[in-house]
Amino acid sequence: MNLNYRNERNARIIAAAYNKPLEKSDYYKIENSSDDEVDVLLYDYIGWPFNDEREFVQMLAGLKQSKIVIRINSPGGDVFSANAIYNAIKAHPSKPITRIESLAASAASYIAMAGSQKQAYKNTMLMIHEPMTGMWGNQYELRETADILEQISGQMIDMYADNTNIGKREIKEMLKAETWMTAKVAKEKGFIDSIIEAGKGAKATFDLSIFSNLPDEFKAAAKKEPITERDLEREIRDVFGLSHNKAKEVIARCKELKGDKAVDEAAEAAKKAEINELKSELNKLASIVKR
Repeated sequence: MNLNYRNERNARIIAAAYNKPLEKSDYYKIENSSDDEVDVLLYDYIGWPFNDEREFVQMLAGLKQSKIVIRINSPGGDVFSANAIYNAIKAHPSKPITRIESLAASAASYIAMAGSQKQAYKNTMLMIHEPMTGMWGNQYELRETADILEQISGQMIDMYADNTNIGKREIKEMLKAETWMTAKVAKEKGFIDSIIEAGKGAKATFDLSIFSNLPDEFKAAAKKEPITERDLEREIRDVFGLSHNKAKEVIARCKELKGDKAVDEAAEAAKKAEINELKSELNKLASIVKR
């Protein structure tokens, strides 16, 4: 498997999908540290393109306390980043506990499975689904990415089967359906070992509109503010690499086309026009230089 998908253009696509600024974030924090115990809060998107999983792995390796609790409230993130964190938790000699404090969705559910004890507050949720990504590329690159996603799906099925009390066939169907579970259901299926009846569980405040089977209690929070024409223009400039004026042309063309492929078609047309204009300017410069 290669990680060619980790490029600037795809990073911007993912950032737009999660409605999150493309900038480094402090996605974990150490709390309640003593000689014997320590809490690690994992409270944000996990891994690329917003942060580096190596920082978490290195931090965890440096913890010497006999009791480590990984407290999770996350919408998920990059599956390779989550896999590195999962393996680091599994390998730690203190056998860390994982605790869901509000939400463990997508790749965050992967990390929740790593605990020697898997805990969750009563009012929390866990979600599993097929791996997905946002990317830009030609037909060969897209097919290669689809093949990689299929392999990742198989690895995820094996991992969930190893850490729960249900079979691979059921897990495969749950991934396909994008399955959201309360703490009670998660415990029944073995995704967690115990439920904490009361406590200071956090509230999930993430934009979850990227997910297709969102429970009602999250739908209100998932509603985005209306996108202005200026916001759309900025996204088109970032994703397609167009100038300010060309991005405006794309929007105008989209209003005419009004189809699902309107943005892509209009952007590609504008891109070609811009390239042709640049070629024309270069030819003019070349002819001047030759004189």
